[in-house]
Amino acid sequence: MSLSVILLHDEMVDKRGDVVTTSFTTVDMHDIARSSRTYGAESVFISHSSPSIRKLAHSLVSHWNEGYGSTYNPDRKEALAHVHVVESLDEAIHKVECQSGKLPKLIATSAKSGAKRCTFASMRELIKSTDEHYVLMLGTGWGMTDELLHRSDFFLEPIDGPTDYNHLSVRSACAIMLDRLLAPS
Repeated sequence: MSLSVILLHDEMVDKRGDVVTTSFTTVDMHDIARSSRTYGAESVFISHSSPSIRKLAHSLVSHWNEGYGSTYNPDRKEALAHVHVVESLDEAIHKVECQSGKLPKLIATSAKSGAKRCTFASMRELIKSTDEHYVLMLGTGWGMTDELLHRSDFFLEPIDGPTDYNHLSVRSACAIMLDRLLAPS
């Protein structure tokens, strides 16, 4: 089993459908890192095109891995030790390829339903039964652009709750997805 998570901020759409770069939220990084560590994801990539945002993310990771935070909260250090700040999806793909020796398979996600979606159960089986490395792509804002979604090898079904309201935070959605994909049977 080999899975990484990437939180994307570029090539997102806003509620009007315009292509935007979304804001970086520190709590997303912390919570996604903690969920990823809990479920055994190999790496978490935080992707943002802004050099100043990447610098901020690096500073936060450094605080918890090397600074005062590393002794104050060792559990947070352990989770954030697996976080890599990158400029783009392509940089993350390259890093995974360098580490694993193979091009990773991309798994797109969306809160919107649509055709040709794989179920969590089928994706779980695939992850467990192959020696491929998979990257779970998480979008921010109102989701990823079609161009970004079309880069994926797989497209997961949305998380459906018992109501017609479907607007989870990305960190909550990530935890649910990781549980469905990686939790022990």
